[in-house]
Amino acid sequence: MKKLGLLIMVAMLISGMSLSAWAVEFEYGGLFRVQYEGKQNTSDGNDDLDDHVNYIEQRLRMYFTFVASERLRLVTKWEADTAWGSARSGGDVGADAVILEMKNAYVDFMVPMTPVRATLGVQGLGLLSGWIVDDDFSAAILSAPFDPVTVKAGYIAARNEDVADESENVDDWLLSLDYDQGPFSASLVGFYQYGHDTAFSVPFEDDQVADNNLFDLGLALGYTHDMAAAHLNFVKNFGSYDTTVDGVENDMDYEGWAIEGGVDLFVRSFTFTLGGFFTSGDDDLGDGDDGNFRYPAGRSFYWSEILGYGTLDVNNGGINAVDTVQDKEGYDAADGPSNLWAITAGAAWQALDTTRLTFNYYYIGTQEDVLADRETGEMDNSIGHEVDFYVDQEIVDGLSVRLVGAYLFANDGFTFYADDDDAYEAGAQLKWSF
Repeated sequence: MKKLGLLIMVAMLISGMSLSAWAVEFEYGGLFRVQYEGKQNTSDGNDDLDDHVNYIEQRLRMYFTFVASERLRLVTKWEADTAWGSARSGGDVGADAVILEMKNAYVDFMVPMTPVRATLGVQGLGLLSGWIVDDDFSAAILSAPFDPVTVKAGYIAARNEDVADESENVDDWLLSLDYDQGPFSASLVGFYQYGHDTAFSVPFEDDQVADNNLFDLGLALGYTHDMAAAHLNFVKNFGSYDTTVDGVENDMDYEGWAIEGGVDLFVRSFTFTLGGFFTSGDDDLGDGDDGNFRYPAGRSFYWSEILGYGTLDVNNGGINAVDTVQDKEGYDAADGPSNLWAITAGAAWQALDTTRLTFNYYYIGTQEDVLADRETGEMDNSIGHEVDFYVDQEIVDGLSVRLVGAYLFANDGFTFYADDDDAYEAGAQLKWSF
């Protein structure tokens, strides 16, 4: 009996030690939003064609984190997007649909005996405000702080659909040096996308491209103070790819570049903003150089409401998720502008503790002339003037609503139709982050 009692005691001790060693804390949070959106001419810029959009959609995000200690945690994020009235996404009568998506699932841990922190799995990553990348990726990232500089390096599996054919892979590597001291911040980023024999980032088909190598070198500078804030981002494309089109071979060099910056002034209850960006274009892709500013997979730079995928169009669950202004030739807008530049000025007024009004103006043009009339071949370099207006109102306990109104006064370069018609967008977004 004594032996049995001793065995039971030892078993209980071992069990208790195991439970203690494997005990985890549980953290949770998320986001829920519902939004209405209506817009006209944002895809074709022509009143005679029907691209009117009118719908309601919602999004639920649920975040669950399992924490063993400061040295180890498992992060998961789940998402469900629903278009009201859609059977496919569970918004019709009955509402049953399999729509839960995995957004993130990764382990975050400290490497023993080092200052290095590792994250492995599907995770979010942003570099240079989205001018290089800002998305969710299957990745392995290492970071280490050396105050005031943090070093980050990693690998991204951008595409690996066929494990038996390496030529169809897209592999990325990154190295980032981030400085943060007092009011000043800076980042130096190197990002290499090895597209193998794919047409990632270029305007060709996969069977026309070989040996695709894109390298981005980026620099970000920032300054933040009680009265003002300023930032500057610069990215230069390097590398090359080979093309074979209609039997003609070309060696193409990536030569594009982009620069973006802005200044915010804080005066009592007002914030005044002045800024803009420039992205290079190419007048002739057949000359052996690709002068358009190119992005690796996963870019996400959002700017104005209509041309820049603003509040209502950012990650709208795949509903009408087409590139803004389909009927164009020679420039890209939306979240990856190329051969495009813009200047912006705006003001925001914190009218009440729970009420904020914002007005932004944009003038948008192109570096290289673009097709303005496909029948006559006329070219132009002016896209138009856009004005955006927002009202942000807190309702209760963190629940807020944003009212959105935007109008684009279109010029000849907006589309390739002879007469470009104005575009507008209006909507509302109810959101609670918890």
